[in-house]
Amino acid sequence: MFEISDPYFVSVVMFFALLGIIIYRDRKNVEFHTVVVMRRTERFRGFIEWVANLSPRFWRAASTLGVLLAAVLGSYMVYILLSTTRSIILGLIKQPALMLVLPSPSATGSMGPGYFLIPFWFWIVTIGAILVPHEMMHGVVARAEKIKLRSVGLLLLIIFPGAFVEPDEKQLQKAKLLTRLRVFAAGSFANFSLAAIIVALLAFAVWPVFLGTGLTLDTVTDGSPAALAGLHSGQLLTSVNGVAITSTYWEYAAGRGYLADEVGALKIGQNLTFVADGTEYALQAVNSTETGAPYVGINYFPDMNFISYKTFIMVVNLLSMIAQFSLAVGMVNILPIYPLDGGLMFEAVLKKYVRKARRVKTILSVVTYFLIIVLLFDFAGPWLIGLL
Repeated sequence: MFEISDPYFVSVVMFFALLGIIIYRDRKNVEFHTVVVMRRTERFRGFIEWVANLSPRFWRAASTLGVLLAAVLGSYMVYILLSTTRSIILGLIKQPALMLVLPSPSATGSMGPGYFLIPFWFWIVTIGAILVPHEMMHGVVARAEKIKLRSVGLLLLIIFPGAFVEPDEKQLQKAKLLTRLRVFAAGSFANFSLAAIIVALLAFAVWPVFLGTGLTLDTVTDGSPAALAGLHSGQLLTSVNGVAITSTYWEYAAGRGYLADEVGALKIGQNLTFVADGTEYALQAVNSTETGAPYVGINYFPDMNFISYKTFIMVVNLLSMIAQFSLAVGMVNILPIYPLDGGLMFEAVLKKYVRKARRVKTILSVVTYFLIIVLLFDFAGPWLIGLL
């Protein structure tokens, strides 16, 4: 819950108030379409043109790879959705398989069946980091293919900010099939590339630079095997069972704990020898009276260089969230659902190989509505079956 006096909530209210003032003062240049507010501008067109002219050949090659990825991953996504539908019908999945990601007006997020609330400012940064490269790449590839841009701008769908790039529709429809597919696939390819770059930077650049050696003990539970062995808060663990402790981004991303590689799956009765501050401590894992799982009674965090672990993990969480959601948006966007980019690609292929326009429209509509129903069922199906 949030309170009116909460500074974080106040900052969210001030953001929307400022946004409302900007839209009102610029109302002559703003387009209002029911729940969508659009603002066209010339400012970004020159930048897109400049990027496209850096190496048109590279952008065409990259977007060709994007077409191949879209075909493979789009087919895989359809398979996953249908497999999920089957599992829900068989009762193997009892919770919504899809989640709505929405902003929370508080500084803390929360998760539940079918929803994931993330702090508002994390949400704003994440949405911008996903949508701006997506739309910009559509424009870059279009210009690399010598297709004019009708407009570039920003939009607001209720509370969801976004951006848009509109290639010249007539020129695009007259272009070769591969050219159209490149333009349509470019956005999702940008999302996939962004996710891969972020993960690579976190794993091989950010993590090694800021992580120190070993783990710092945060708390040691009274009466636990660790406490009885003599371990205490503030000590630096450097090895376990003779193996140097190294925390990795992959352990963090998998949520296995930073001792997963050195200890493996902890077992009741397992003997452990920690080296902390140069001293050896022998202990044995026991059965937790609360959870029934094996434990030794320690909470820890990686030793850090330059900054605190709290600050470090906040940045890592934000970047990881951008990578995860960017991948998710790219995957959903290449589904053959009109008017998503995957649906536009599917339509372009149908127009090439199916002669009758009416048949193209029929096939496109059937596939689109079928997949929308599948998506809705994968979200609400477990609830509906539970009511029967």
